[in-house]
Amino acid sequence: MTNQTDSPLAGIKVVEITSIYSGPMAGMMLAELGAQVVKVESPDSPDPLRASGLGPGPDGVNSIFYSLNRGKRFCAIDAKTDRGRELLFDLVAGADVFIHNMRPGKAEGLGLAYDALSDVNPGIIYGAITGHGPEGPEAHLPAYDYVVQAKLGMVDYQRDREGRGDLVRQVVVDKTSANALVQGVLAALYMREKTGRGQRVDIPMVAAGLAFLWPDGLAAAHAELNPAIPLDQMPPWLESAPGSFLVVLETADGEIATGIMLPPWDGLCLALERTDWLTDERFSEALGRVLNLPELIAEVSSEVAKYTTAEVLARFEEHDFAAGKVVTRREVHEDPTIKHLGLITEQAAPGLGQVRQPAPMWMFSDAATEVTTSLNSTGGDSREVLAELGVSEDEFAELEESGVVFVATVEQ
Repeated sequence: MTNQTDSPLAGIKVVEITSIYSGPMAGMMLAELGAQVVKVESPDSPDPLRASGLGPGPDGVNSIFYSLNRGKRFCAIDAKTDRGRELLFDLVAGADVFIHNMRPGKAEGLGLAYDALSDVNPGIIYGAITGHGPEGPEAHLPAYDYVVQAKLGMVDYQRDREGRGDLVRQVVVDKTSANALVQGVLAALYMREKTGRGQRVDIPMVAAGLAFLWPDGLAAAHAELNPAIPLDQMPPWLESAPGSFLVVLETADGEIATGIMLPPWDGLCLALERTDWLTDERFSEALGRVLNLPELIAEVSSEVAKYTTAEVLARFEEHDFAAGKVVTRREVHEDPTIKHLGLITEQAAPGLGQVRQPAPMWMFSDAATEVTTSLNSTGGDSREVLAELGVSEDEFAELEESGVVFVATVEQ
């Protein structure tokens, strides 16, 4: 963590109380933009992801935790004690940005209500990710990614040909919420430059997920209140458009992904030497291709299977029709574009040895982002972080002895 002076967020101090995916990812992205990020954990209940997968235990590090928390410093404070609560409040109140992804009321229970922090630091940006919003009929309920996917219609949208609903098999709402929080924090920091005041930024997962899903997942069901085809008469593949137009097809030696309804239509016909499709009454017009989509997919699949992946991609490229080879997750780092842009780095990570991680996704013409690498065990940076608050070595030793602060000893 170099905190270069020419990074966009150089000099910005962020404190986070986060766990699992959404909050930690938001903090990590702010670190990539140059902010100094301190993650505060409870000594007896650190981020559960520390113990996930093949990690060494509840206080250590593993590849998943590293991917969401690299570039931060780690402080462990027992906020159930009076002194611990004071230290936590002082740490947050002295920051530019505070983010959390706790249920409504929990931050307030730690003495970290926005109003209290704003009273002592009017410029603080207070960012909160919640499941169902900061208040409301379901605000108190636990909300994981899969809960919100089910609530928003994502599971319905993912139905297979037998009609079974399915999840997007990534924490897509968590990651969308993380990006949304970063956008909100950046906007609030920009506004603070004009007004001198901070503000609270709330990101309900249901709001971030709804905005993410709407254009291609819900527009057909809700945006058009008077559709040309009544919803109860709409073919299932049309109701799930445009997702149903995106297909994975088998080649002679692998798979490709393509958008079967995307232009140029004549390019697809020419590439596969099926110019008869151009005059076939089922497919010659766009509406016909939509209404006869299953037949179109079947015929295109049959043609694609005649060629190797390299052959069919070369044919598509010749006629400007977009498609991509399906690669395994183990092969992604060998992609020529990813290698050319330097999108995956290889770094030494504490406790993990050499690891691959994505480079920051932003490419500024006149600023530098951070290739974040630092990591530590639970409370591993507590001494340094609290020293910046004025806590002496003697007091720190007393606080550690009494359990107010914590430094894990983990074999790396």
